[in-house]
Amino acid sequence: MNNIFNINRFVRLLIKHTAEHYKSYLMSLLVLLGVMILGGSFIIYMIDTPMDSNMQLVLFGIILLLAGTMFTSTIFTDIGDKTKAMTALTLPASHFEKFMVAWLYSFVIFLFVYTSCFYLVMLFLVTIKHFPGYHEEIFNIFHSRWLPISLLYAFLHSITFCGAIFFKKLHFIKTAFVFFIVLAILIIVNKVFLDVLLGKNVMMSLPFGGVRFAESNTGINTNERQELMFYLLLGSLSLILWTASYFRLKEKQV
Repeated sequence: MNNIFNINRFVRLLIKHTAEHYKSYLMSLLVLLGVMILGGSFIIYMIDTPMDSNMQLVLFGIILLLAGTMFTSTIFTDIGDKTKAMTALTLPASHFEKFMVAWLYSFVIFLFVYTSCFYLVMLFLVTIKHFPGYHEEIFNIFHSRWLPISLLYAFLHSITFCGAIFFKKLHFIKTAFVFFIVLAILIIVNKVFLDVLLGKNVMMSLPFGGVRFAESNTGINTNERQELMFYLLLGSLSLILWTASYFRLKEKQV
């Protein structure tokens, strides 16, 4: 039997994980649906304009990043729990199979379930308030802006996935703290570097993003090729962090 991956063993592990956690996952799904319905209804009745496809896409991305990272931070709670860690670590399955079950649930399955629920909620929200002369529309998930949202989610997922393994408790809080500290350092270093390189006072900007000058309020925007390189960088960093997570999980089981 293959010590790295066996399809029968993987399926049994997936079924076992589902049977043990489906109640908590369903509770989380109901909470998410409640937040989207109540929050969306509040927005619909507070604004005087229809919720067009652009607004729907923004809401889709924001809720995805928040809910997805929060859910991912809980995917390895059994390892951090002393009463459950021994059972989880000695389970007769390979490191890779345990990693793939957690990755599949927190990334692929969550993304599919979340997208389906968001569309169902939007179908309800766009009909509860009528705007004369406006035809209700639902945003297209295959729009060109879906690529940056999905890659950004993959990147944040990989960071949270690492934090879920590296930290034993308060995974989401500790991971978010480290992430924002590192992000702040990168922004500061990037600003200092651009100030020296361009000889001008540059506003704070993300690495590999556009540049704006403080004096004239003008800037340099990225072109399509540079944006593509940035997306490739996000994808590459996600793969690196997922790989690091796997080896960290493997170390915990030694």
